[in-house]
Amino acid sequence: MRLRRDQEGMTLIELMVTIFVLGILGTVVVTLFVNVSTTFTRDRAATDSTNIAAIGINEVTKVIRAGTEIRVAGATLNDPVFVAADKEHMVLHAYLSDSSTGELAPVKVELRINPTTRELTERRWSSSKNGAGYWIFGGTPGATRTIARTIPAISPPLASGQKYLFTYYDAANVELVIAVGGLTDAQRRAVAAVQVTVTVQADLSGRAKPVTLQNTVGIPNLGVSRVGP
Repeated sequence: MRLRRDQEGMTLIELMVTIFVLGILGTVVVTLFVNVSTTFTRDRAATDSTNIAAIGINEVTKVIRAGTEIRVAGATLNDPVFVAADKEHMVLHAYLSDSSTGELAPVKVELRINPTTRELTERRWSSSKNGAGYWIFGGTPGATRTIARTIPAISPPLASGQKYLFTYYDAANVELVIAVGGLTDAQRRAVAAVQVTVTVQADLSGRAKPVTLQNTVGIPNLGVSRVGP
């Protein structure tokens, strides 16, 4: 019995054309999925980097803005705000709320980037008053707290616009040159503002660019009228 045309199966040519078309559609779908997934991952990494950098810069800004000098018994000069000041490390005195009592008191704070893990960390020394009414600081700091992670290393010479974590300025808004070992005692006494630059690369694969946030922080407790931003 002869089959009608509409009862016949697909010819070899029709089958090959169908397979070819399905192959193209499959490639398009896979490519679209990969592109969407890559874009989502990149955007998510950029968002994560921004959030981490924002938290880091806010925490550091809060501490520096509360910087204060410390009176010293029998001395003409107060201890300066900054005990140590370098490109990726500082130790300073700041008036901050005591975590246990809630009262404002000077604390000694260390902010640094761990050169191995590239984490921005903080640790604090609490203070108490001696019999003469002067603040003294404990010899043992509290636990080290991580503020931000995955901060890329910076190697000189710096690229255009690139900054270390800390840049220091005097009251005339002149940048203080940091020598090996950090600022000298005279320079530390002259610091009126600190520019904080936090760069974070949350995506270690490098698919998303690092995010950089920057803020220049004055020190109101010094009572210095600073020129410039």
